[in-house]
Amino acid sequence: MFSAFGEVCRSPLLKGIAAETMQSLSASVKRRCLPRKGAILSSEELSDKLYVVLSGQLKMLRPSVSGDETLQQRLTEGDPFCLVSMVAGGHCGSYGESLGSCTLLCWSHRLFISMMEQDHRLHMNVLNLLASQVKVERHMRCLSQCSNVGARVAGYLLFLQEAQGDAETIDLRPITLSAQELGMARETMSRTFSSFERSGLVHCRRGVITICDHERLQLIAEGMDGRCSSDSALCLVD
Repeated sequence: MFSAFGEVCRSPLLKGIAAETMQSLSASVKRRCLPRKGAILSSEELSDKLYVVLSGQLKMLRPSVSGDETLQQRLTEGDPFCLVSMVAGGHCGSYGESLGSCTLLCWSHRLFISMMEQDHRLHMNVLNLLASQVKVERHMRCLSQCSNVGARVAGYLLFLQEAQGDAETIDLRPITLSAQELGMARETMSRTFSSFERSGLVHCRRGVITICDHERLQLIAEGMDGRCSSDSALCLVD
């Protein structure tokens, strides 16, 4: 199990923690496999364990009052999830669904909290991750409310670029899920990228987007009609 655990040791969750804490977490980690696309990790399972994605991708969904599902997060290798449930001690109202074969590592909440109490750096890592998640959710909520589709998609691309260390190429696959994150149909996102490509702003290839003109994308994201602000904390909607 240590070889599997070693792959997430440099993740933001565990970065810089004490060697003794790392050894304790390594000795107690469990593995959970979701063998196929569409495999479910129930809200009950998420309410008493902390999970980290070791390989594959997962999406977190929350049922709405109307019976629809709302996308909460898209998770990839090294990402922890349901931190709020662990810290606040409440029931997790979301559930996970794999986007393909997926392997997870997990610890009981009780064990992980005891490690946090002994290791200040681990505690701060958890708080920093929670703050980062709030920032991302706030930004995505702002984008989804923007009435200018071009500004919404441009802002989404630039946000992902910054989150990935200013990478020029952004992988949006599966494109349906990326569209869902912005609250739009897949066809609407595809048409917008086709328009961007014709204008020389991006190059698109099967859901992988290469940014060709950052400055013009930034202008679109700022909303030339005044309906969207580049500030992630502000979004003006007609």
